[in-house]
Amino acid sequence: MAHLSSSHLRSGLKYLNRDLSPNITTVIVDDDIFRWEATLIGPVNTPYEGGVFKISLNFPLDFLNNPPKVCFVTKICHPNVSDNGGIYLRVFRAAYWHPMSIVLLFKRLVEKLIEPEVNDEDQINENLANLYKSDRTRFEAMAREMTNQYAGRGN
Repeated sequence: MAHLSSSHLRSGLKYLNRDLSPNITTVIVDDDIFRWEATLIGPVNTPYEGGVFKISLNFPLDFLNNPPKVCFVTKICHPNVSDNGGIYLRVFRAAYWHPMSIVLLFKRLVEKLIEPEVNDEDQINENLANLYKSDRTRFEAMAREMTNQYAGRGN
């Protein structure tokens, strides 16, 4: 099983770095195909636009059956990201996991930056989720400020 997972990860890494987007780059950490570091440029027309976000990904040996652990290393203001960077999205939970391409995994992550999951089941930061739902302008101002401060935009 680990061999299938590592083959899947190697081909996904090659495709990501060749074809996906100049806004996402990935590298293997310490020659371990199951540990990656990604750099994501914040999506256009979001409060994260232009920010440079580091993300760590730790894939289990049975990646085709279990989701990776994905964590923002760069501090971010987002209803689905904990204070320590843990990402709480349905797509990364075992109960909802299904084998997908690495490209689709990153596309889902970017989609959730653009439009967070803010229902009670999916939010990890209740205060940010409530602010997002009740005063989106204020939420976006906070997210922009944190992006500027922690993700290097405007520096």
